[in-house]
Amino acid sequence: MTSHSPFPIDLQVHSSRSDGTETPTELVEQAARLGIRVLSLTDHDSVLGVDEALAAGERLGVRVVPAIEYSITGERKRDLLDINILGYGIRHQDPEFQRIQQRVIDSRVEQKVRQVERLQSYGVVVPVDEVLALADGVPGRPHIAQIALKHNPDRFQSINDVFHQFLAGDAPNSVYVGRSFSLSLEESIELTHQVGGVAVLAHPGIYQRVTDIASVLARMVDVGLDGLEVCYPYAREMRRSIPQADASLVTAYFAAAAERYNLLVTGGSDYHGARKPNRLGEAGLNEAGWQTLRDRCGW
Repeated sequence: MTSHSPFPIDLQVHSSRSDGTETPTELVEQAARLGIRVLSLTDHDSVLGVDEALAAGERLGVRVVPAIEYSITGERKRDLLDINILGYGIRHQDPEFQRIQQRVIDSRVEQKVRQVERLQSYGVVVPVDEVLALADGVPGRPHIAQIALKHNPDRFQSINDVFHQFLAGDAPNSVYVGRSFSLSLEESIELTHQVGGVAVLAHPGIYQRVTDIASVLARMVDVGLDGLEVCYPYAREMRRSIPQADASLVTAYFAAAAERYNLLVTGGSDYHGARKPNRLGEAGLNEAGWQTLRDRCGW
């Protein structure tokens, strides 16, 4: 048993089909045990686990909302850096959507293989086939780090150490490689709308490299953004040191922004299993918030 009382609706979780450590079925099973009745699988640039999650949800009485988290093209001139867009309520089996997603996945695989090759050039033992096997879907930097740590215990003390030395964008020997294909902000929103979904800015308070989030948000609204992920575990976000007191201020700021622009309000734990300290259901929506979201989206 966990010690926290989870939100009954958690709309951002990640499975082993991207960079989480639990299968889609295991996620739904854990949600059911915790009393979470609505869950959204939001794997990075992938819907490979959605059907499995839907089947588990049907069996266990947990409503699963089909979704995806897009890593959009970085554009420094437009202050769009490290931005993630959540697409909710999508027809994930749509053939054109699947075609585009396969292009994105192929590009991510190619990118990670090239990063592994650059890491190998520094003398780090990291077999690419083991990285891809561990990913079981869409590979990410955590998969590279885990395999690098396994094979080089004398060189790295932890997964974070691999990031600090090589995998972080500002690492002294960064092995960053750009992707050959990714969706722009506008393309991710348009694609989401084409398959019947709503586009939401994920965890809007964590983008350290964005210099003016208020202006960025206004531009996003202009091009069709539907919502904001307001309720998020900012105090636990490892990429940003937000004091506990300030985390509530961040949440309040974006709640006010959502009201100002008449945006949908979503929330989620950003649960990744063992790869992140966030707990399933630690952030999300209450019943009233879910009812409002469901009514506005027609779900």
